[in-house]
Amino acid sequence: MQKYLNYKTLYLSLIILCLISLCGAIVYRFYSLNNIGVAISLILAIVLFIIIQRFYTAGNTPKTKISSFKFQVSSFKNLLLTSNFLLLTSYFLLLTSCFYVLLTHQTEQSIISPWQVLPNYFFIFYGLATAILIMIIAKRPGSNIAIKQYSNIILISLHYFLSFSICWIVYKIGYGFDQFIHQATMDLIDKAGEVHPKPFYYLGQYSLIIILHKITFISIEWLNKLLVPALAAVYLPAAIYHALTKWFEDKKTNLLLIITLLIFPFSFFILTTPQNLAYLLLILIIFLGLTCSNVFELLIIYLLAITALAIQPIAGIPAILFAALLTVFHGDKVKIKKYLYLLIFLLSIITLPIAFLIFENGYNISNSLKMAMEASGSMLPLLKFNLPEQENFILNFIYLYWFNLKIIIGLISAAGIIIACRSLKLCKLFMIYLIMSISLLASYLITKKLSFGFLIEYERGDYPDRILIIAIFFLAPFLLTSLYWLISRILNQNKIIKLIFLIFAAILISTSLYLSYPRFDHYFNSRCFSTSKNDIEAVNWIENNTESDYIVLANQQVSAAALREFGFKKYYSPPLIDKERGSGGEVFYYPVPTGGPLYQYYLDMVYEKPSRETMAKAMDLAGVSEGYFVLNKYWRAFDKILEEAKLEADSWEDIGDGDVFVFKYYKTQNNKKR
Repeated sequence: MQKYLNYKTLYLSLIILCLISLCGAIVYRFYSLNNIGVAISLILAIVLFIIIQRFYTAGNTPKTKISSFKFQVSSFKNLLLTSNFLLLTSYFLLLTSCFYVLLTHQTEQSIISPWQVLPNYFFIFYGLATAILIMIIAKRPGSNIAIKQYSNIILISLHYFLSFSICWIVYKIGYGFDQFIHQATMDLIDKAGEVHPKPFYYLGQYSLIIILHKITFISIEWLNKLLVPALAAVYLPAAIYHALTKWFEDKKTNLLLIITLLIFPFSFFILTTPQNLAYLLLILIIFLGLTCSNVFELLIIYLLAITALAIQPIAGIPAILFAALLTVFHGDKVKIKKYLYLLIFLLSIITLPIAFLIFENGYNISNSLKMAMEASGSMLPLLKFNLPEQENFILNFIYLYWFNLKIIIGLISAAGIIIACRSLKLCKLFMIYLIMSISLLASYLITKKLSFGFLIEYERGDYPDRILIIAIFFLAPFLLTSLYWLISRILNQNKIIKLIFLIFAAILISTSLYLSYPRFDHYFNSRCFSTSKNDIEAVNWIENNTESDYIVLANQQVSAAALREFGFKKYYSPPLIDKERGSGGEVFYYPVPTGGPLYQYYLDMVYEKPSRETMAKAMDLAGVSEGYFVLNKYWRAFDKILEEAKLEADSWEDIGDGDVFVFKYYKTQNNKKR
């Protein structure tokens, strides 16, 4: 069995996770993820892993071996001998203090931002920890350079994990809406083996979490919270370091560059969703592509790309196209290479817009193509420099950076392109990344013109923005090149310049931490309140006090509480069809913003008038005799809505000392009661 385990631990585990995810997705799509389905998935994953091993050992020896990131207990001893013990102790004390502050400020209340409950001194702890980590990395190598570098990678991974962990720690119940709906779906699959309808997307994440849950007995809730933050913290530093050591010689500069990358906001790693997990795999593909030198390594990239496709196509499709582009680059068909490059370039531009149009227009492909071509006349919006001047110096600095981040990334990337073009070796490979970035930017501009009528209005800009984010991901080689050039020159300066760099880097990374999470300040309002214990109490009160089938009109966080407590418990087949609100299928008994008509009825209640007539229409649509309207205190015009609702509801309940009100309505009006 030993011959099947000759890969290095980190990349070995990544291959196994991808195989479990992919095999589980296939088995679930065509069968089920009951105990038999899980067993079949694991057997398939093991068989494929052995085939991959045999393929590798059959003569496809890589020119560049996968870097070893093995770590043994003795590494700590060597680290203590080769590093400043005081610095290392200080770092761990500050790291522990940061986690302690997060754990002691967990909340079950409705909040918009974690910064509402975390004290300001958390940023002092975090900034000092960042500065000390930079100092540890910048020290001269000790007697065992290899052990020191790998130990530093582990320290960086710990810092990444801290940076990505604020949401899952502070939001005790959970953050956002997507996590709750995905968790409810996985809970149902875990119990019943499957849910219907089965989509072609999300299955990679669902299968991975459910299989890990069944073989490790870790709850789905915790796996769902930790998966992306933990995997990103483990794999990103290692993958980036492996790529950097291929192209750049100075290991110290490479390590400093990895920690410096945290200056770019990283909100896609703070929460587990299919999109974020697919982003992570795509970024790993981008960095692995920089070191790909043989068929086996290309096969691993395809494995990650197909897995990303099974998780979320918005990232999976570019991943597949990039793998194809990498295949053409390393191929020997010189005469047709330029035609293949052009074909992939065009596919990268139109594939995602067409996919969105097909989804929206009921598979009307010809109409989709026509609309995509008509939309292609978009012009790149003008990048404008913004100078915030409304608040104190700290907030002005934060938003000076945030408002001009696109310009900053553009300038750093442009510098990287210039540097790369000076090296023929760098230029050839890096140009395929530029091709992908430009084509996806064009795809973004086309997609911006699409209507996304199947989504609620305030979510329609999300999907084009995801394509823009992916386009920026493909600029990573140029960002790395520019930052490496800058850091390597700073390291050759005097101590004053190095100290300035240290302080500025720590400040920028702390700024990025602030910007990566939901915010509520005078410049920006994330608006999305978290689900609270009072929301959970409200949905339980409704469940315990209902007398017959019912519906609830509430905001998405109350719906999230219902999903958390009861899953997909009730659906109604409406006797009426509300064409205006998009109903023609089953109606879930709580509003879901991404689909179904009930959410629009809720918006009518809070933005127009909380009338009995609106509730009656909602009850008629679902064919039920009871309806509930839930009003949270944080809602705009709460006092006005509260008094109006009391006039028409049959009864109401005050939950959490006025934090949440539940209004009850019957099909026929009864005497009002408290």
